[in-house]
Amino acid sequence: MDILAHIFIPLTIAYFLKKELNPYYTFTLAFLGLLPDLDKVIGLPGILHSIITLTIIILPILIIEKITKRSWTYTSIIAFFILSHLLLDLLDASPIFPLYPFTNIGLIIEFPLKISFTNPSFSFTGPPIQVTYTRLETGFNTYGGIISGFGITSMLLFITLLTTTKNRENTQ
Repeated sequence: MDILAHIFIPLTIAYFLKKELNPYYTFTLAFLGLLPDLDKVIGLPGILHSIITLTIIILPILIIEKITKRSWTYTSIIAFFILSHLLLDLLDASPIFPLYPFTNIGLIIEFPLKISFTNPSFSFTGPPIQVTYTRLETGFNTYGGIISGFGITSMLLFITLLTTTKNRENTQ
């Protein structure tokens, strides 16, 4: 999934589930949703696509916020943005390695079901879901999707919903 989708899909969900959040501050935190893709930059793709590795990163932040602020509001938002990256990658048929470093086996979930519309009816071909297993391989990978139409659409959706919500609040 592209960069914009990793930012704006979880941002839209977070903002509209918790309307009292500052959208500009939340927007800044949304960039943490790109953290898992840093593993490609360091030459170890998949390491930051692990629930275990990401928990090791998020847990100290959670403890620090709990001690200093007596809450974990912002850490829960940060965790949501970071972990949503894994879910979006699964939905986009990109591999994740949920139990790394305990195992280097990852999984890819695909939805190969096809619907054929023929006169006078339609038919389904292929399985509705397919799980493929893969192994973690080191090396520098190219990031295939920096910006796509889906990412631009998710950004425009967020902007539209944000402005219409603000306009409604101002007229009431």
